[in-house]
Formats: sequence, structure tokens, C-alpha cells
Amino acid sequence: MGNLLKVLTCTELEQGPNFFLDFENAQPTDEERDVWNQVNSVLQDSESILSGLQAYKGAGQEIRDAIQNPNDMTLQEKAWNAVCPLVIKLKTFYDFSTRLEEALKSLLESLTCPPLTPTQHLEREQALAKQFAEILHFTLRFDE
Repeated sequence: MGNLLKVLTCTELEQGPNFFLDFENAQPTDEERDVWNQVNSVLQDSESILSGLQAYKGAGQEIRDAIQNPNDMTLQEKAWNAVCPLVIKLKTFYDFSTRLEEALKSLLESLTCPPLTPTQHLEREQALAKQFAEILHFTLRFDE
């Protein structure tokens, strides 16, 4: 991955890479198709994951109320009912992160495997290069 990032940042390269990435029209080739499909299925879920994270409120108050009033079954049930859907959401976020990790691993292996150089991979596998950029974009939005 370090060599790929070196190409992307043009550090330690005298003139920088000399190629054009066509992000608008990049289509996967037959050789890219399996990895592209795997990454695409993850990227399709990225917007809903970001929306879910932004809407996540937690159940802090319900939990505090239940802890402060351990004998109040109404508050205990209210806390339980607030926490259960959140656990399901957190599991969804976790599952997505696992899928993203696997997809990124496959993507980086494809973009850096011999005998081609990272620059040659970026030139020839532009659909995968576009997906790598989309993952980086998702990561930046996630960190906001």
C-alpha cells in the first residue's frame, strides 16, 4: 500500500506519475470485475451507514434513569427498549466495517500486486482506482 500512496502523493518521484484517471467514465474490465463487485456492494451501503451514524443519539439518559432507579420497572423497561434497537444498529455498523475492511484489502491487493507497478495498475484498472478514491472520500466523511 505504501507504493500506491507514494504514487498518489507523488513523493519521492522526480516528475510524478504521468497518466490520466478518468473517474467519470471508468468501467471495470473483466479482470477487475470480481473485486469491483465486492467493493461496489460495500460502497452502495456507505450512504445509509453515514446517515445512520449521524442520526445515532444513544440512550444515555434512559440508562442513567434506570441505574438511578433500579426498582422502577417502568424505567428499566424504557431503558431496555431504548438500548435494544441501538445494539442492532451498532452491530450493523460493525458488520459494515468488517465488509469494508475485506473489500479494501482485496482492492489494495489488486492495485499493488506484481508484476505491474502501482502506476501501471492505476492506469489500467481505473474503475478500481475510482473505488479506492470513493473509499477515501467515505473515510473522510466518516471522520467529520
